[in-house]
Order: sequence, then C-alpha cells, then structure tokens
Amino acid sequence: MRTIITVLFAVLGIIFCFPYHLYLKQLAKKDQDKAYIKAQKLVKGFFGAVMFLTGCKRTVIGKENIPTDQPVMFVGNHRSYFDILSCHNAIDMPLGFMSKDNIKDIPLLYKYMDDIGCTYLDRTDLKKGLETILQTADIIKSGHSMMIFPEGTRNKGDELLPFKDGAFKIAQKAGCLIIPVAICGTDKCMEANKHNFLHSSKVVIEFLEPVDIRGLKPKERKEVLDAIPGKIQAARLKNLPMTEK
Repeated sequence: MRTIITVLFAVLGIIFCFPYHLYLKQLAKKDQDKAYIKAQKLVKGFFGAVMFLTGCKRTVIGKENIPTDQPVMFVGNHRSYFDILSCHNAIDMPLGFMSKDNIKDIPLLYKYMDDIGCTYLDRTDLKKGLETILQTADIIKSGHSMMIFPEGTRNKGDELLPFKDGAFKIAQKAGCLIIPVAICGTDKCMEANKHNFLHSSKVVIEFLEPVDIRGLKPKERKEVLDAIPGKIQAARLKNLPMTEK
C-alpha cells in the first residue's frame, strides 16, 4: 500500500505541477535567479513529501563542513534513486545534479530537473561528455552548487565502484571546493527490497571535511583526489549500523 500511495503521489504531482513549470520557464526569461529559487522550493517540497510517504527517516552529520559563502561540488557514493531525494533536502542551499542522459526517457521529470540546473551526461559520446563537464563547471562558477555521483551507476556491492575522472575535472575547472558525501541506507527505501517495493528505513548522510585542490601540483592533486573514495567508504561503513532498526 505504501508503494501504491507514493507512486500515485509522485506521478500525479509531476503531472499537476507541470503548469507551474511552464510559469517558471516564462519567469526565467525575466528573472532567472527568482525562477531558480522558486523551482528549488518546489522540488524540495516534493522530495520531502515523497520521503514522508515512504517513511524514510534521515540523520544528517557534518553540515558544519558545508561552506555557506560559496558554491561547492558535492561528491557522493550512489546506492539508490533516494540518494538524490535525501541529499537535496539535507543541504540548505540550491542544488543541481549531474544525471545520466537516459533520465530524459521519463516523461516530464527532466523538465523539473532543468528548472533546478541539472545536467545530463552521455557516456557514449566523448564530445558531448566533455560539453556536459564544462557546462556543469560553468554552473558552479555562476554560483550554484552541484552534486555528482562518480561511481556512475547505483552500486549494490559492499565496496565503492571506481570513481570516474569527470567529476574531479569539473571541480578543477570550476575552481571550487569538493565536499565528499557518505550515503547509507537509501537502498533500503527501495532497491534492496523485493520487487523494489518501498519500505520505511533509516538513512544516514555524512558531509565530510572540504577538499581543496586549488593551487596543487598535478601529482599532489592526484594524491588528494585518490583519497576521496576511501574517506567516503570509511564514513559509510562507520554509519551503516545507524541504519539498522
């Protein structure tokens, strides 16, 4: 029953909020920043309602590590679609995501993603992939934070998948801080369940200390970046017991 109610809410919400998307599209022509903030509020409210209906309870650690005076790039492990819902509402700032381009196959959804500044990565086309990296870096330069999942896909294993280089290239080109994010328990909301049924669960998100690669020499930068997956995995394993009921 929980799954049916949540899915119906999500589908109907996407459909009935579409006129508001059209309004935001027109507003953006006059005041892009105002449209962006309104879109962020709409998405935060929608994500919050879905999390409530699902019964997911979230614990957030390390919010003091998030700068409030500059845009940053969040880099997290990827376990579930609920990573996006959980992280977006855990961060007290406007936030966009880099997503795989096949998300556009879901009718209307990507329109709202456009509204909050998401970008779409085509891994089959190197030229388009580079364009997306540059586009994402430009968004951060313009003052809006972004979140990337460098594993590239939802990971069902105990160990992190190798991180793609593109995420760190974005931070380098944008000249921004990197905030590693350890996420655990989100897969228990859906992916870890039989037939992907939605279950109530405990989600833990930890924001680790900022990583600054600005001004580093290539060798130093590589050492610093190579250490990020290990930091995320260590925090994830530390927090995993907190997701148990």
